[in-house]
Amino acid sequence: QDDDTCIVSMGPYQTLTFQGHPQGYADSTSFVDLREEPEKNPRNKPFYVSNYGPHISMYIKDIRSTYNRAKDLGVTYINPRFSRKAYTEKEVINDCMFRCLHIIDPENVNDGIILSLEHEVRSVVKSNGDLYKSCPFDTVQ
Repeated sequence: QDDDTCIVSMGPYQTLTFQGHPQGYADSTSFVDLREEPEKNPRNKPFYVSNYGPHISMYIKDIRSTYNRAKDLGVTYINPRFSRKAYTEKEVINDCMFRCLHIIDPENVNDGIILSLEHEVRSVVKSNGDLYKSCPFDTVQ
């Protein structure tokens, strides 16, 4: 690859490819369309704005520790426009997914957001060990 491309392997069949803007630094590092929709937020839960921008999905094997790392970094997110809303670890395990809205450097959290792009982080397995219905793999090692 050229010097302006970074490919991040997310597993045997998943990569994220980042490429530099042809004219240098791009003006936008945000790919979100945030809207306040109080009617879509459940009562007695933290308020989140809805994102109507694009989102990507990634599949992981260990949803519990991945969620806890994201939560500790403060990057978990609930998108009110979707029916599944995982506010707690238990809900994450039951729903086999959680969301993040911002990419940060976990080793330099104080540097702030690198990129805003919603990620739906999905588990490849359910809590009983069976493959999750949307898992794109035949087997999980």
